Amino acid sequence: MIKKFFKNHSIHKKIVPFLDELFFLSPMNYYFSWLMVCIGIYLNLFLSNLSPQFLFSFNKGYFLLFSGLSLILSSIYIERDISENNKKISTFNFIKEKYSMPKIIFFIRVLRIIGVLLLFFVSWFNAFMGMILLLLHVICYKNLKNILMYYFLESFVLFFSGWFFTKIEYTNRVIFLSDFLYIFPYFLLCYCIYKSKCLLDSFEIQKKYDYNMLICLLILILCLFFGIVNNDPLLSIVISTSIGFYFYSFIRSEQKDLIRSFIYPLAIFNFFLMTIFPYLFIFHFIIFYTGKYYNWHRFDIHYPTFLVEND
Repeated sequence: MIKKFFKNHSIHKKIVPFLDELFFLSPMNYYFSWLMVCIGIYLNLFLSNLSPQFLFSFNKGYFLLFSGLSLILSSIYIERDISENNKKISTFNFIKEKYSMPKIIFFIRVLRIIGVLLLFFVSWFNAFMGMILLLLHVICYKNLKNILMYYFLESFVLFFSGWFFTKIEYTNRVIFLSDFLYIFPYFLLCYCIYKSKCLLDSFEIQKKYDYNMLICLLILILCLFFGIVNNDPLLSIVISTSIGFYFYSFIRSEQKDLIRSFIYPLAIFNFFLMTIFPYLFIFHFIIFYTGKYYNWHRFDIHYPTFLVEND
C-alpha cells in the first residue's frame, strides 16, 4: 500500500516541482565526485598505517570540505546543462520556465563564491584546489571539448583535496614518490569507469570484441595486481567484483553490457567505501531514493536504477 501510494498517487505530481532547484544542482553526479575525495582521505590514512575502517568521525572540516566542493561542482554541472540545452529530459527545462537566464547565471556565480569561501575555512590549499576545478572546466571542457581528459583531471583535483585535508587534520603525511604505486591504480580504475560512460554515451552499433573494453580489462588486471602486491583491501575487492562486467562487455559489447560496466563498478566502489565512511551511506541513500521519486513523477522514468533492460 505504501509503495503504491508513493508510485501512483497524484499528489506527488504537485510536490516534485518544489524539488527542481535541488536536482538542478545535479546531485546524482556526487556519486563519483565524493568517491574521489573519500579515496584521497582513505589512502592518506591507509599509508599512515591507521587502518581506516568504519570511520564514524564527522566534524566541521568534513562538512565544509564536501559542501564547498559540491557547490563548485554543481555550478559546473549547471553550466554544462545550459550549454547542452537540447535534452528533452532535463531539470533545466523547468528551471528556465521559473527563472530568467540572468538569475540563473547569478546563481551559478553565487554557488562558486560560497563554495570557495567554505573551502577557505578548511584550508587555503583546498580553496586553491576548488579554483583549479573551475579553471579545468574552462580549459578542458569548454575549449578542448575533451570530456575524458576533464573527468580524469577532475578526479585528480578531488583526490588531492581529500588527501591534503587529511594531512592537515590528522596525519601530517606528505606524498612520497613510492605512494604513487598506491595512488595511480585508483586513477586507472576511474579511467575505466569513465571510459565505459563515454562509450555508452557514443554507442551507435554493436561491435563484437570491442578493443576499448579489452584495454580497460587489461588495465583492471594490472590494477588488481597492484592491489594484491600493495596489500590494499579496498582496491583489491572493488576490482575483483567489477572486472567481470568489463570481460562481458568485451566479449559481447551490447549496450546493456556497457551500462553494466559503468553503473555496477561505480555502485560497487561506493558500497565498499561505505564500510570505511559509514555516513556516506546516509547521503547516498537520501540522494538515490529522492532521485527515484523525483524522476518518476517529474519525467515518468525509472532512474536511478540497477535494473538493466532485457535482463
